[in-house]
Amino acid sequence: MATLGTGGKHETTEWEDILREKGVIPEKTEEEILEEQLGDFVEEVAQTYDPHAKKTVEELDEDLDDADSEEERILQKYRDARINELKANSLKPRFGPGLKHISADEWKEEVTNSRADAYVVVLLLQDGIESCTLMRQNLLALSTKFVHTKFLTCKATDAIKNYPDSKLPTVLVYKEGKVLANFVGLEKFRGLRTDADDVEWELGRVGAVESDMDERPHSEDKSFNLRRV
Repeated sequence: MATLGTGGKHETTEWEDILREKGVIPEKTEEEILEEQLGDFVEEVAQTYDPHAKKTVEELDEDLDDADSEEERILQKYRDARINELKANSLKPRFGPGLKHISADEWKEEVTNSRADAYVVVLLLQDGIESCTLMRQNLLALSTKFVHTKFLTCKATDAIKNYPDSKLPTVLVYKEGKVLANFVGLEKFRGLRTDADDVEWELGRVGAVESDMDERPHSEDKSFNLRRV
């Protein structure tokens, strides 16, 4: 609550709050709260939006041709950073697109002794299980998007003797031969409605993919995490 007379554009003043407590003016409706929250969201995006962040080197070169000296200095900085990023990516191992199916005999080479600078995502599955097919499709999509992550599949009972179908699909995330995360079944996601975005979010949280998501997809609350402040 703002100090009397100093309320910001979307804040209430102490006087307004007193009037509401006494019933002189009505409480804010959900629509009014939504409008304020939406306004705050738009304002925040406008303040943090960077029009150059995702531009290619070619696009930055075009901007440089039309820039004045100050703009040129800024754009040159972005261009140099983008080139350095491209150089760094060119040195990373490339595995995708596609899922590689491995046997138990290949596990040590492909997973345990895999490159230290690469994340390995392994899907344990069995044929004929709908949830396994779904997860395989989602990981296949991600293997195209994140080619520097190694995506593998392995028959569950080959990897772990007598591994129960009730725990499938199971997704394991490895780095430097160690398990960083495991996702058993689809409970961590959205059940049989799970899509590639859901999986990307969870893999991004553990660093297995370089996701640019900043919030969980398919949140039940679609109104920008509405809450009264």
